Amino acid sequence: MHEGKLWYLRQVDLFEGISEEEVERLARQAVLRKYTRGEVILSPEESSERIYIVKKGRVKLSKYSPDGKEQILALLQSGDVFGAFTLVGGRENVHVEAFEDTVLCALRREDFYAVVREHPEIVLRLLGLLAKRLQRAEQEIEELAFQGVPGRLASLLLRMAQEYGERGPDGIRIALRLTHQDLANMIGATRETVTSVLGKFKREGLVLFDRKNIVIRSPERLEAVVHARIPS
Repeated sequence: MHEGKLWYLRQVDLFEGISEEEVERLARQAVLRKYTRGEVILSPEESSERIYIVKKGRVKLSKYSPDGKEQILALLQSGDVFGAFTLVGGRENVHVEAFEDTVLCALRREDFYAVVREHPEIVLRLLGLLAKRLQRAEQEIEELAFQGVPGRLASLLLRMAQEYGERGPDGIRIALRLTHQDLANMIGATRETVTSVLGKFKREGLVLFDRKNIVIRSPERLEAVVHARIPS
């Protein structure tokens, strides 16, 4: 188990440049935790003394409205970090759940501090990761304000294709298990509306989909939908 943690921490960009001895120490201090799809990792009311790095699988960060409606804020994958607000005595203030079977590497705040004191550049890398997440959130807010559901869905599919896409004979397959409800929760729409828009995209030859995956047939035409910005 120790060797597995050691190998993984060596691969994480966040710790690039720290000594082998320090990586060894982190590996001894880190705890591996396994979660199955749908299992809650952290809730907004919980405080945590740990920072988490995704080792395997994917994690979703969500907010819930008072009536229980979910808004998926981000999907994190191997190498991504969450729980960083614990470094300044705060909380993540989001619902964190395993989006698929997941293994996390958890480090105590004090252990992370010890490395940061010797390598302050780690904080800059961490800030870079958080800045990218903020940039994505700002983009999604802009889409909610200025685009209808077709534009928001087209934009999401293009991002998913860029991050998780695998080229094949039919187009770009999004190698991620996404339900229509997941897509709806990402773009602030209802499942019924997403199903209707996806059906329209399919009839027009923009996408193919089955119960497992979505294939982007025409990225260029999806881009045109994004830039049309026609409310719906």
